[in-house]
Amino acid sequence: MGILTVSTANTVRPAAFDVLGAGLGAERVAIRQLASVADQIHRITLDAEVQVISRDKARLGLRLEPGSWCVAECLDHLAHTTRSFLPAISDAIAEAPKLTTNRPLRTGILPSLFIWHLNPPYRIRFKVLPQLTPRNADSETAWTAFVESQSQLSETVLSAAGLAIDKVRINSPVYARISYNIYGAFRMLAAHQSRHIWQIEHILKALDHRLTSGIA
Repeated sequence: MGILTVSTANTVRPAAFDVLGAGLGAERVAIRQLASVADQIHRITLDAEVQVISRDKARLGLRLEPGSWCVAECLDHLAHTTRSFLPAISDAIAEAPKLTTNRPLRTGILPSLFIWHLNPPYRIRFKVLPQLTPRNADSETAWTAFVESQSQLSETVLSAAGLAIDKVRINSPVYARISYNIYGAFRMLAAHQSRHIWQIEHILKALDHRLTSGIA
């Protein structure tokens, strides 16, 4: 059995953006936007930790019903999704021009629509493509992969400070015919994570209810 005790990786805190912002002029509004994304990523990681650390490892691998995902599979899916986006995002950031005016970064129409649907509670269910389906139901492995991907994502957000990342686009690693700007991609990833952390919370509540009710 065993208890999950792996600690979180250190995600980049919004305070890092405060230091950057002290030396910037034309990018202050955009810096605050990126700090908000970084804060959301950090809070998601902490929320996930509250849910799973000190939990029975075997329970984190239990499915509520055949065909559904267990907690470990949700975490594994999040890690795979984030890592599928990061290479293209990093390449686009390297090509992004500097911000020259104090203006907000634009999310874009399509990412805004996705974000609205992704944020919990569920408004619509999306079919998960084969390359993003969970591959590992081991809770310790999945948790480690999740926190490492969160740290990588946070560092990538930080690397975009001072750049017009809404001026560069990537083709979606999920749907090749769709493209969106990098700021929109960051916000979509955060919304996608919030969706599945919400799912994890409900899975664990249902499992706890079964345990207290004596349901097998």
